[in-house]
Amino acid sequence: MIKICLDAGHYGKYNQSPANKKYYESEAMFKLVERLREELLTYKDVHVKTTRANIEDNPSLYSRGKKAKGYDLFISEHSNAVGSGVNDSVDYVVVYRSYKNNADDLGLMLAKAVADTMGTKQNPRTSIRKSEKGEWEYYGVLRGADDAGCPQFFIVENSFHTNPRSTEWLLQDSNLKKLAQAQAKTIADYYNLSKKVFIPEKAITPESDPKNIKWAQEKLNAVLPDWYPRLKVDGDYGSKTRIAVLILWDSLGWGKHMK
Repeated sequence: MIKICLDAGHYGKYNQSPANKKYYESEAMFKLVERLREELLTYKDVHVKTTRANIEDNPSLYSRGKKAKGYDLFISEHSNAVGSGVNDSVDYVVVYRSYKNNADDLGLMLAKAVADTMGTKQNPRTSIRKSEKGEWEYYGVLRGADDAGCPQFFIVENSFHTNPRSTEWLLQDSNLKKLAQAQAKTIADYYNLSKKVFIPEKAITPESDPKNIKWAQEKLNAVLPDWYPRLKVDGDYGSKTRIAVLILWDSLGWGKHMK
């Protein structure tokens, strides 16, 4: 069992982008964490918790990191900034890791996965920052995770919300889902995790859960004859899905009584 603690970088409406006033780092990263949690839970033997129950919760930086006690991995999601104005020349992903840990392979894997997904201009990288006042991590969330005994802890800066292109990209929910999928797959590859095999427990009807209907639509698309258009996997048991079921039944010799 791999235990992962996820942290959305800020609460409420925090860090508004100068490139697009609709963007707040807090809102985008809260959405990203929720999607990343969902993606991670599609893998076997994974337990995930988040440091905020809702976006208005505002625990301290250190206490958020301390919530990683007993966990294998802590990730705090952010978007970066260059000053307070628009800057379209700086566009890269950086993952902050422990200054004590020279083996930053997972951190670099995450940085590359985010950069490839977002299509950033500059090369992805990892970085460290040690406190100037003592032998501890500079960033409060990482200091908390370190003190909690978590072996791997990172801050992921998903490019810059001072960059117009990156800001527009991060404003799209579909892109946040892609980002969550990329990060989840990277974590799964690192820990050798495999996907759960999902099989609905009950017969699928128009009243079934959309997740179950999507499963049926995917299976139907794999076996339907070439002349029938592929179904949209949307969880809606509509007329096209019903016809697809009847076509399958008929091909199996089950449909003679359904005329």
